Amino acid sequence: MAYTPCDSSQIGMNAQKNCLFPAYAGLQTLAVMCRWEDVNRIIYYHEHDEGEVEVVGNYSGGGEQETVTMQNKNRIKRILLKGWVNSDETAEEEEDSKEGDQVPSEPTHGSDNSEEEDDGDESYAKWIAIEAGGVTPYADTSEEYDADSGTFTKTLTFTAPRAGAEFSSEFIEPLLRNKNGWVVVLQRKDKKGGDSAFPILGLDNGLIASEASLNYTEGENGGCYSFTLTETYAPSAEMDLWWGNYHDTQNEFNSYLKYTINDHGAADE
Repeated sequence: MAYTPCDSSQIGMNAQKNCLFPAYAGLQTLAVMCRWEDVNRIIYYHEHDEGEVEVVGNYSGGGEQETVTMQNKNRIKRILLKGWVNSDETAEEEEDSKEGDQVPSEPTHGSDNSEEEDDGDESYAKWIAIEAGGVTPYADTSEEYDADSGTFTKTLTFTAPRAGAEFSSEFIEPLLRNKNGWVVVLQRKDKKGGDSAFPILGLDNGLIASEASLNYTEGENGGCYSFTLTETYAPSAEMDLWWGNYHDTQNEFNSYLKYTINDHGAADE
């Protein structure tokens, strides 16, 4: 195979203002989070008739991966956690959708060719819902380019929506002690900005807790914990969940909410 240099400096799009829908800042309160090591597969969005391309194997580095060609590595169509597979129905719907609008269908949980037996809720990984507290949800959440390494540092900040001993042992301590990090899917308030509505942080190297503090008398945070999680040396800038339009991408995000962990402090559906 002939040598082909890797050149990521070629710009393929104008930096032009969207006159109809100018961008504006702000994040919605609700997000979803999973453990970085629970990400088993990612599927990239692809606009053309070839359909989506899938990275098969353990995304966190434990399994073999196929060599894939994607239209845009920063557009993520689906994040499949351990124990989750695309059902036959999903495959048929996606095949039918190639000629027209794509219709998201929910992933299903099962063996996924795993040696582990399906034993109910413990057989597949789940998402974790976050309802950020404080006056401004996820205030100061940001990305920054490091010119020395040519990579990006991504920072997630949020305030817990509740306090107490149970919440401390069931959420705060595991959040802070997970050294492999977390993946978070956020929701922008800007719903008309195209493929920027659902930012993903931590998918490359994991968001790892770098700061946590509690001020019992601070009114702005409601006397609850505030967290800072940081992803370092990420090779990609902004990554987003994307199905080709806002409505279908929202459905994909909502499918993750359907399979969040059982919370003893909140009513199940």
